[in-house]
Amino acid sequence: MTVKEVLYDWGGLNLSLFQAINHSVGKLLTPLAYAGSTAGSYWGMPLLLCVLVLLAHNRAQRGDFLVAAKLRLQGRRLIVGFLSAWLSAGILKVTFGFPRPLKVLGSEVRLISTPHDVYSLPSGHVVYTTLVAVVLWPLVKPRIRPLLLTFVVWVGWSRIAAGAHFPADVVAGGLIGILSGMIARQGVRPSAIGRNVTSIRSAFDGIIDQAKKAYAAGEWVQMRILLQDAHVLGQCLFWPHLLSHWWMLRLAYRCRAWRAIRGQILRLALVPIGHLMGRLPLGNTGDANVSAFRPMPIPIGLKEILEKQYDR
Repeated sequence: MTVKEVLYDWGGLNLSLFQAINHSVGKLLTPLAYAGSTAGSYWGMPLLLCVLVLLAHNRAQRGDFLVAAKLRLQGRRLIVGFLSAWLSAGILKVTFGFPRPLKVLGSEVRLISTPHDVYSLPSGHVVYTTLVAVVLWPLVKPRIRPLLLTFVVWVGWSRIAAGAHFPADVVAGGLIGILSGMIARQGVRPSAIGRNVTSIRSAFDGIIDQAKKAYAAGEWVQMRILLQDAHVLGQCLFWPHLLSHWWMLRLAYRCRAWRAIRGQILRLALVPIGHLMGRLPLGNTGDANVSAFRPMPIPIGLKEILEKQYDR
């Protein structure tokens, strides 16, 4: 007996289960199967992400920064988990190239969804649906969690009922969704929880204004010091963080410091990743002569501003 027969064919049970489920779908259950396949489409990911972002914004406006931070955290984990799941599922589909039920059974399949011939393992719908359940699990109340499980089961059943996948494809999709969610949970760290970022942004803007004046006056050393302070303050906020590196790049280009130019281009590319993963080394000056991943002591004056706004 081969590995495929054990792990995928299940000694013939995979095919038998598919036929039992697929052939049991009558006119009454056809709309339910179609709705499940539609609801589990990974094209819904941008909509879910927007919902999490809007909810986080609404909570922050109401002063509930803890809940807002949790919503943003799970939104970032959704992005990372989705990328991991999409890549894993794509590699498995291309690597194995298992045939779809339509190619194996032909006219015996009661087809509801769009017909496909290959790339049956895993079910992409179930991969995405399971990932959604993992991401939303910490956000919903315990009494709501059975509904998440029901949603995953419904989508898995609908893919079999629609004639799109075998049961083994559904199981594999669920495992990949769980694994991708776990990877995102381990890889994406919580960020600091802001109480009120107005003071930080105000202080950052003030330092940037001084740096611009130093730039206009040709005071390069003073500007470099000011931009380092601006980076320490603005690092917790995406746009100020990006802006501080942009001005560092302009300064490096003005001084024709090619090593610094390369370093700042790299750091500009790392800013979105750092905020997405929640990996921002506190106190780092952002200068090209220090590691982008190295935490550093925060100057006392700047530390006082940060501690007033953030829980430690």
